Amino acid sequence: MPMPTTLRSRLIGSYLIIILICLSVTGVILTLLLVPQVTRLTYLRLAEKGLPTALRVFSMRGQGRSPGEIVDALGGSAAAAGTRMLIVNTDGRVLADSQGSWVGRDVDLRLPQDRPPAPRPYVQGRVVTREGTLYYVAVTASLGSRSQADRELPTWCVLLLAQPRQAIAGLVADISLGFIATGVVALLVSVGVAFIVARSVAKPLQRITIATEEIARGNYEEQLGITSPEEIRRLATSFNAMAREVEASRQAQSDFVANVSHDLKTPLTSIQGFSQALLDGTADDEDARHRAAQVIHEEADRMARLVNSLLELARIEAGQVVMARDPVPLGPLLIDCVEKMALRAQQANVQLDVDHEGDVVVAGDQEHLVQVLSNLLDNALKHTPSGGRVSLAARSLPVKPGKRGEQPDLFAEITVSDTGEGIPAEDLSRIFERFYRGDKSRTKTGKGAGLGLAIAREIIHAHGGQIRAESVVGLGTKFTILLPHYTEAG
Repeated sequence: MPMPTTLRSRLIGSYLIIILICLSVTGVILTLLLVPQVTRLTYLRLAEKGLPTALRVFSMRGQGRSPGEIVDALGGSAAAAGTRMLIVNTDGRVLADSQGSWVGRDVDLRLPQDRPPAPRPYVQGRVVTREGTLYYVAVTASLGSRSQADRELPTWCVLLLAQPRQAIAGLVADISLGFIATGVVALLVSVGVAFIVARSVAKPLQRITIATEEIARGNYEEQLGITSPEEIRRLATSFNAMAREVEASRQAQSDFVANVSHDLKTPLTSIQGFSQALLDGTADDEDARHRAAQVIHEEADRMARLVNSLLELARIEAGQVVMARDPVPLGPLLIDCVEKMALRAQQANVQLDVDHEGDVVVAGDQEHLVQVLSNLLDNALKHTPSGGRVSLAARSLPVKPGKRGEQPDLFAEITVSDTGEGIPAEDLSRIFERFYRGDKSRTKTGKGAGLGLAIAREIIHAHGGQIRAESVVGLGTKFTILLPHYTEAG
């Protein structure tokens, strides 16, 4: 028989197997529980029949009848009640048997010599024979009303025997139809519930499968709105997030190709044009040739910077650049960065300030941190008009509270703020994307590949830190960097 291939059929099949196993185990347990109850009922039924039968036996014995005559007279009613009647003496010798096969046979019944103890006026037990295990109830003759002469006769014991298997068979026959009917109804209900449960699990997965196929065909806008169950809902939420990431990655890749093509096409066109002018003699004087050579040199330099930036960003993202974890005092670092930008700030008539706490030390790579801060200061000076202000500051900041009884983790907060034109909200969320430059009309030069902030973010993340931007159009922009403090252990 082939295995089911769909998840729904496998779930329903597994539920059916579990249901059938549970019903079978229930039937076996019920049977095992019924055996002691049937045995108890057998004893009670024998006792109910045995006491009146014994009184009649002892009464007929007082009339002078023999054991055989008594059994012949009472054996029919005993058989009709599903029992076997025996008369046994105190030595265990069978004097009479309603079935006739045990007459003269010795049976070890361990009967009491006198009246059984209260509260039961009889003795119960079982005897194992070739016919199987028989349960009996024995009543001695002392219960009967005997005359003085009769009391001198040997003591008789009246036995009623029964096989519990017959009682079990009868009981099973009585409850089997009800049990089977109940089992069939329970099976049908369980199958229905199993189908509903399997459908509730399989249907959302089918929707996820279809959505995955849509994404494979290029439809990245596919989103799932699954509400239950919780595990499937979490899977759908993760799928939606993945779809958005794939769409963003695809868009970023498309933008990357377009931007790289554009940024390479412009200098290549210039290089091609001016080199052609040199070759065909269009640049026929010294100044024209010098100008052509200068343009070729500048455009080649621009291409080299672009390629180097792309390679650096790729290496950082791939984890090929290992950041040092040396102690870096922020005070000297910030002062050095400001001094390098002081001439530019003076030429642009922009006030450049620095403010720092004396003992702030971070764990990092000084060269790459200088690269980040220089890039942020360069952008701030580009976007700040004459008479504006650019500030660089650093301080210690407890960012993450420690566990109970522990000190909070200390981070260094570095801020670069300006009073420039600011960044629109629609651009602010994308400024760390590679090649994203927003509105070029807002820049003073219109130059730049748009990779500086992307590289800065990767460098800060490689240090275990964070970088974010805040901006208000017309008031200015503020970049905030969080870096972990330097410790002897790390």
